[in-house]
Amino acid sequence: MDKKRYKADEAVTAPTPSSHASHDLRTFLNDRCGISVDDDLSARLLHMAKEKVSGGYIQWMSNDGKSFFPSSTTFKLITPGVYSVEQDFQRGLYFSRVPISVEGIIRLPDTNSDKVIDEIKRFWDREDLFRKSGLSYKRGILMHGPPGSGKSVTLRVICNDVVNRGGIVIQFKNPDILSIGLRVLREIQPDTPVVVTMEDLDSLVERYIESDVINLLDGVDRIDRVIFLATTNYPEKLGERIVNRPSRFDRRFYIGTPNAESRKIYFQHIFSRESGIDPDKVALAHINQWVKDTEGMSIAHLKELYVAVVIIGTPYEEAVETLRAMSVLPNSSEYKQSPRDEVVDSGSKARLKSLQKIRSTVEKQST
Repeated sequence: MDKKRYKADEAVTAPTPSSHASHDLRTFLNDRCGISVDDDLSARLLHMAKEKVSGGYIQWMSNDGKSFFPSSTTFKLITPGVYSVEQDFQRGLYFSRVPISVEGIIRLPDTNSDKVIDEIKRFWDREDLFRKSGLSYKRGILMHGPPGSGKSVTLRVICNDVVNRGGIVIQFKNPDILSIGLRVLREIQPDTPVVVTMEDLDSLVERYIESDVINLLDGVDRIDRVIFLATTNYPEKLGERIVNRPSRFDRRFYIGTPNAESRKIYFQHIFSRESGIDPDKVALAHINQWVKDTEGMSIAHLKELYVAVVIIGTPYEEAVETLRAMSVLPNSSEYKQSPRDEVVDSGSKARLKSLQKIRSTVEKQST
């Protein structure tokens, strides 16, 4: 009986394992697929199949038409979303989806964060002009500013926008793996918009070789239709080759603390969003006073003020004072010694003095 030959991309459905599952699998491979396996191999394949979390194996994949590997569902394209590029010793390179939430995020008007978002939208709308000018269709934007000023929130808004455009976001981890991942992605999906996020760029440059990061930004692999979007709290740690080189980072935006209008919009939003909050609490909030008392504070500070006062129940004045005090970094040299510590120290000194006396006595006797 001639064994049926299957093409590499032809899907076949394996039998449901029974009490004789290993035998059934071997029979299926031998008789239906023309693949000769022994009992040991069929048992191992069955064990692998049982370890599948969901879906199970439904088809075979092969690079040469000779060696066949069990496979689950395949996709022609990576669906829009946020991913990290990973490397596995057994499976090789793969894209791992990263959950991201944009719920409750708002755009604050007349801020540099808003300008970044608008700049990126204009970039996506001007591909034809880049092509006509013979320029690489890529862009680099660096956002810098104090911690908690809204850089990460801006990233999430931009990520949401590119996903809605049918694109994907790739989180930067390792420059070598990311470079390979971008090449593979472009072979399969040459027209997909891509945003590469590089949070805390100064830490990434310290962790990896600076030249590898620069090569990625320079587009040595001719990867275009991509935006490199980086953030840093410490721009002074970045070298001239990164911060003062258009085509690597074409624009730099300072993301500072929100102005009075932005703070008012934020407070109004967070109060109105929490529909389960007692309306009386909203009435007592005196948002205008909150705006006045939070001058110079970051978005993270504003959020904490709301949590402390409305949710935790901390008195408003105490919460504001606590947040203001956070601008002064604590120093252990300023810690005061407690009376108990003084007693312990005096006891330790007494024991040390006693030991020194004993040691002196022993040394005299020995001589």
